[in-house]
Amino acid sequence: MNDEWVKALVRADAATLDRIMADDFFFAYPMEGDDKSQFIGDVASGDVKVESLTRENVSVRIWGSTAVLTAKDSAKWYYKGRDFSGHYKIIHIYSLRDDRWQLVSVQACPMT
Repeated sequence: MNDEWVKALVRADAATLDRIMADDFFFAYPMEGDDKSQFIGDVASGDVKVESLTRENVSVRIWGSTAVLTAKDSAKWYYKGRDFSGHYKIIHIYSLRDDRWQLVSVQACPMT
C-alpha cells in the first residue's frame, strides 16, 4: 500500500487515493491540514502537484488492527504553485477495517 500511495500522488490518481484512504482520513502537513475530500480535491485540481517522491528508511510496526509506517521522503512538490520541495519525516497510520488496511492519517514534517 505504501508504494501505491506514492505512485497515486505522483500520477494525481484520485480514484486510487480514494480507495486507499479511510473516510475519516486526516493529513497534517506544513501549510494546513486536510480531510480526505479536501486532500483528494487538491490533488485532482492540481493544487497539490507531486513531481517526484522517493522514500527511504521505511519502518512498519503493527499493533493489532493499527499499523504505523515511518520514513524519510525526498519530494519535489508544489502547493498552489508554491515550491515545498525538500526532505520530510513522515508518519502514516493505517487501520484494519472491513478486512483491509485503510490509511487514516498522515503527518509530514519538514527536516532541516
